[in-house]
Amino acid sequence: PVALRWIDSRDGVFPHDLPTAVICEQSDPPHAAVKDLEPQSLVLIMSFSHAEDLDIVAACLLRQREHGDLPFIGLIGSETKWATFRNRLAARGFTEAELAHVTCPIGIAGITRKEPEMIAVSVAAQVLQLLEEKDRL
Repeated sequence: PVALRWIDSRDGVFPHDLPTAVICEQSDPPHAAVKDLEPQSLVLIMSFSHAEDLDIVAACLLRQREHGDLPFIGLIGSETKWATFRNRLAARGFTEAELAHVTCPIGIAGITRKEPEMIAVSVAAQVLQLLEEKDRL
């Protein structure tokens, strides 16, 4: 039920056999692509780099500040990662209200398994919940 836009800074990471609803885009730096996201996009930040993740979160928060059109900004990681990011983002001038717009860790509550497959299922379920909420509005 979704169109997926996969943005990655790395060359050669996109598989060739993806469904047609998946659009792949190489962007270096990836946070530069945030300005071109469709309004009302649900954003999942899951890169290979904490520094890259931080810049993407900051770009999403700036867009949210300017346009208010990103209803969900989700970041993969632990509560410890988010505490570090919160401090760094606050130092960049983001308010507590703005930081509260980020969900970290991502996935539905109560799923504590750390295997990538378990995280993926939990995040997919969370996205489905968000879509259901959006449909009810």
